[in-house]
Amino acid sequence: MSTRFEILKNGKRVCISGINGDGVLSVGVTYVKHPGQDLSHDLQVGGLGVFDDSKERQHHADWASPQIATGDEITIRILPPGDFDEPCGMTGSPKKSIDDAELGKLNYYVNAWDADIPFDACPLKSAHIHVCADENGPTVHQRQLLRDLPARHMELWPSICAALVKCHPEIKTSDELSARIVSHIGINLHGDSTTIELTYNVEGDPEFRGYFVTLRDWEIAEVCMAE
Repeated sequence: MSTRFEILKNGKRVCISGINGDGVLSVGVTYVKHPGQDLSHDLQVGGLGVFDDSKERQHHADWASPQIATGDEITIRILPPGDFDEPCGMTGSPKKSIDDAELGKLNYYVNAWDADIPFDACPLKSAHIHVCADENGPTVHQRQLLRDLPARHMELWPSICAALVKCHPEIKTSDELSARIVSHIGINLHGDSTTIELTYNVEGDPEFRGYFVTLRDWEIAEVCMAE
């Protein structure tokens, strides 16, 4: 058993967080203010450790937290080992990590590998890849797709950009979108198909919306915006 945190808002209990054995517990309060938007405060309660139903594997965990605002009092009590509230959400820590000569550090979760890689395809500079494959790592086919994608993306970018402009409710030109596109994208590969799913974000988007492009056989098959 571990130390526990009891979190209270204005004297009323929010939750008691804890883990089984070694790990990490954290409580944080953040303030966010973007230009043209109202300020906000957030309370986060989390941890990394082993829980009763996690089968001896460490998980990142979160506990439900209420909205907070100016004037609220947040109290943290450090409690001895004992019972704690079940997390409302858990994400498994990597089951396996390898240093890949081509892709860098790869983390294996459940039937998929994740990594952050350079992606030299102007206006993009880096990418987060999510590759569905077994514990042996990305397949030869998937690796070839990732090698070919930067050059192919540069060829396709004018068409992708024009399609994304049609999805964006405020941006009207390809030049403006190219200037505001976040240089880090998401790349999803599923098995040994020729389908590639790309995720883009736009700087200064007040809604933090995601924009999705699906490529099949190096052609644009679908473009949409996250609702």
